[in-house]
Amino acid sequence: MSNHPGLPKTPFTIHGGCNCKAVRYEIAVPEFRERPIAPYRTPGADIGDDKRIPMAVICHCNNCRSAAAGIPSMVLITETKTVRASLAARDEGLPLEGPLSADERDYTAAGDLFDSDNLSGLKSTFLGHYKSSPGRNRWFCQRCGTPIGYSIDKEVIPEEWGWPNMLDIWLGTVDRSDLEKDFMRPERALWCAKAVPWVAEMARNGNGGIAEHPLTKIDKVMADDISADMVELNALKTKNGGTGV
Repeated sequence: MSNHPGLPKTPFTIHGGCNCKAVRYEIAVPEFRERPIAPYRTPGADIGDDKRIPMAVICHCNNCRSAAAGIPSMVLITETKTVRASLAARDEGLPLEGPLSADERDYTAAGDLFDSDNLSGLKSTFLGHYKSSPGRNRWFCQRCGTPIGYSIDKEVIPEEWGWPNMLDIWLGTVDRSDLEKDFMRPERALWCAKAVPWVAEMARNGNGGIAEHPLTKIDKVMADDISADMVELNALKTKNGGTGV
């Protein structure tokens, strides 16, 4: 039996985006009974009504591993109609590096933006598109390179399967303030038949007791005082025009 806490049954919102904030999104998760039953099942199979999307999972397929550069890759399976996105406009006056401000940008229904049949409207933004295989779409930020999500063209899924229109979001793009909530942990792993053995073992059993260090200095262990190291790091960040760690 899984001891996963499950997502809250009441409505809530998940926020996230790319590293440079050229692409931001918000997912308005509805009340539990309004969420679709998880579509990843044998057509007609009864999996009960407690397995609904959104759902955070680990994916071991080869395409997701390479597209998300994740070991393992983790994704939030969600319904497109619950997602809105805010895209920074390409502008010659934008800085070439560092994060952008998303404070005053408008949000648009993701279905109007993450649309592989109508990409012309994205030319003025940084949202990039790559078709990794027929009918499979990978979405990313062209400014900072962050993978954002994955979608499948509607004609690829047999109509009798009854799948909702979905946009899967890479879990690593969720804002930390939301991601650190315990219920955001993946609750199951998919494509395990394709898994790299040691990656599957790590996903199943954790890091296996490898040495853990608070920062990058491997002479420091988790119990050590790193306050001086943090002061040094933040000073370097500030000196180089960053915002600290």
